[in-house]
Amino acid sequence: MTLYYAGFNGSPMFSHGDTVITITEKFTKITFQGITGLEIGWNYFLLWRDTNLYITEMASGDDSSTKKELQLLEIPEDSSWCKRAVAGKEYVVILSSRNDVWRYNIYERLWRKVQNFIPTNEDSEPEYTIEISHGGSTVVALTNLVIYVLGRIFNIPMLANVPKRVKFVDVACGFDHTILLTDNGEIYSMGMGTRGQLGHGDLEDCDNPKIIEALAGLKVVQISAAGWHSAVVTDQGDLYTWGWNTIGELGIDTEDTKIFATPTIVDFKDGLGEILDSTVKKVQCGNVFTICLLDNGSLWGAGSNKYGQLGQSRNELISSKIFVKLKIDFDEKSVRDIKCHEWGSLVSTD
Repeated sequence: MTLYYAGFNGSPMFSHGDTVITITEKFTKITFQGITGLEIGWNYFLLWRDTNLYITEMASGDDSSTKKELQLLEIPEDSSWCKRAVAGKEYVVILSSRNDVWRYNIYERLWRKVQNFIPTNEDSEPEYTIEISHGGSTVVALTNLVIYVLGRIFNIPMLANVPKRVKFVDVACGFDHTILLTDNGEIYSMGMGTRGQLGHGDLEDCDNPKIIEALAGLKVVQISAAGWHSAVVTDQGDLYTWGWNTIGELGIDTEDTKIFATPTIVDFKDGLGEILDSTVKKVQCGNVFTICLLDNGSLWGAGSNKYGQLGQSRNELISSKIFVKLKIDFDEKSVRDIKCHEWGSLVSTD
């Protein structure tokens, strides 16, 4: 597996000599040996070597700004390793092999365990964290039973009211909203709705998970959210997007509409304007941009390319209001997976 990155680079990872390259316009191969995964932060990266998690140096104005050393993040607890990690602006939030949630302050380099946010009840089914997601200043922890919004102050978590007989299996967060996937393919959302990002057809906020009625009857298999927009892929390979469309990140062909408060199906067209006979395998949202992997192995992007996060030269493409095929060469290797976060994009190839 080979990893490639494009977009804003606030870390020295792609530096040359004493110069930090802050914008990586084209997908650039990550040359660290043994890397098996990467998480994108605002001014740093998290790199995986199997279950070992490393953090890069952060770009700064001092002499250390171009150092490429990796720091191993070791949970201060015996026989516990990192199972999942999300990169925030001030904190790395980690789900450990013991299903505990930890917070690591990247500036103070201090660890803190999120204590007692799961109540103990000997008479009920054992509860444990299965997924974490981060957006803005909020972290959402999804357990095998319910949802906890950890919020700005991690030691005061808020339990969300989950509808009965609903089991959530995945979660994705934007700046101030959350979407959730159930085991039967339904989509719920919660949080702020001022830019239509909840998909309920209005601009109202919602404190607890509410089903998105516009997607009723469809089976969603994959979800993504970032900024103020959301996207999902159905089992038929259709793409639906909604929320704020300030720079075209929804990929919906429109000139005037900035807010889509209801999920809208998105078409992919060739250079002649004909709709493609292809399906979507995966969608990933970043801040005001979106990238899709189609079943034919091609990558398509919409929205902002301000930092080269679409993997294209900014002289050729600064933004797009519709999905366009991205001109990328991965040495004739096929794309295995994509990941977008903040202002960056990651591609893994076979």
